[in-house]
Amino acid sequence: MTTIDSHIEHVLVSGLKNGDAESFNQLFRYYGKKLYFFAYGYLKSREEAEEVVQEVFLKIWKSRKLINQELSFKAYLFKIAYNHIQELFLKISRDQAYKHEILNSSVSYSAEMEERIDYHSLLEITENIINQLPPRQKEILLYKRKEGRSVKEIADILGISPKTVENHLTEALKRLKEGLANEKIAGLIFFSLFLSFEK
Repeated sequence: MTTIDSHIEHVLVSGLKNGDAESFNQLFRYYGKKLYFFAYGYLKSREEAEEVVQEVFLKIWKSRKLINQELSFKAYLFKIAYNHIQELFLKISRDQAYKHEILNSSVSYSAEMEERIDYHSLLEITENIINQLPPRQKEILLYKRKEGRSVKEIADILGISPKTVENHLTEALKRLKEGLANEKIAGLIFFSLFLSFEK
């Protein structure tokens, strides 16, 4: 289906609201590729653009009974897609922020470091080291740095003592420092921020 007039779209949306799978499939066939290129224009990633299309149509199906047929279905569809893209950008921003913070906490400047470094490569190295941490250390580190939870909150969530949480955080930070040192990180001039344990 390459074109769709307003009458046919109205019929298909009516069918969709009533749970007709074929109506849904036809709307997907018409708008799916358009949504993909819309998302790709923002994200520059085929995988993420495909994810947006899947998430949007999944949401459309789940909330089909709430669709207002008096409004433009196309506008509704693309608004959902745009909102999802904004959420992805926010998630990326949060993920980058917690990695920056971990780097700042884990690495201090050394006169022996070389003058230049690829910062994005450093973020990738940091993420790889985090992924290699023991499961409990990684879990606690992400609660602390990614979600900004206090030691007490983490202890309550996991059902362990605050002291145990602190010990895991200390060991995780130690492993990060060792891992970054082993990678011979060069040219990094960060302010060294120590991991604070909020009670």
